[in-house]
Amino acid sequence: MGTPLHLQILERPVTSILITLCTSVWAWLNHRHLGYQDVGLSHDLVIHNRQFWRIVTSQLSHVDYIHLLFNMTSLWSLGGFEQGGQNSIVVLQQSLWLLVGSGLICLAIYHAAVYFFHKEHYRHVTAVGYSAVIFGWMALLSARGISNFSIFGMVQLPMSLAPFGALVITSVIIPQASFIGHLSGILMGYLMAYVLYGLTVNLWCSLALLALLTAGCVYSLREHISVPTAFHVPNIHLPNFARPTLPDADIESGADVALLSSQQGSHQ
Repeated sequence: MGTPLHLQILERPVTSILITLCTSVWAWLNHRHLGYQDVGLSHDLVIHNRQFWRIVTSQLSHVDYIHLLFNMTSLWSLGGFEQGGQNSIVVLQQSLWLLVGSGLICLAIYHAAVYFFHKEHYRHVTAVGYSAVIFGWMALLSARGISNFSIFGMVQLPMSLAPFGALVITSVIIPQASFIGHLSGILMGYLMAYVLYGLTVNLWCSLALLALLTAGCVYSLREHISVPTAFHVPNIHLPNFARPTLPDADIESGADVALLSSQQGSHQ
């Protein structure tokens, strides 16, 4: 008899939080009727329009339910090595590095395709989904010597073949899946395993990366969202005080009478 689901969730806190987050983002996007162009990763939108926040939103967003289901199933399968505690913190750190690194590698490949191979359509290719991070984890775990991996809970593959096997299977099942996006995750996973591993498990380096990412997102959002710097005070019409014309009469005592004349404005 297997471990109850609620205990598995407690054993995999980071994985469970990420699945909840991606599912919530998918529900919100569908509720708001938002699509690829609103949140996806695109060469021109990120590099030329400096919408750096798309590096984050693109990877946490899913438009199609099937895409979300496949990715979250794979993420849950990968989360089996997470044992909570200190290991969960490392998983969170490395997930951050995979998210940022795979996004940057994907943009670099798009850039090379546009400027070196004159593939102009890569300017506007838009990618979404957590797939790049998942493929990065497959590559990272294969380099660590993890033995097997279940793809979508259906196919068991040696971990050394899992990144490329999943790449082929995903391309068949979901033809519109981003091959370059998945490949970027694989490249980042191997780069972390053999070159950057020390940085990715260092808490201070990960916090520095998070600070840079946050600063870049805030900077790009400030450029594209109008934020008022001061309250707008509408014109105030002062009442018109006038001295009335009094009839000729014997006045023993009196005072100036002020008439309040106010003009009622229109309300739209």
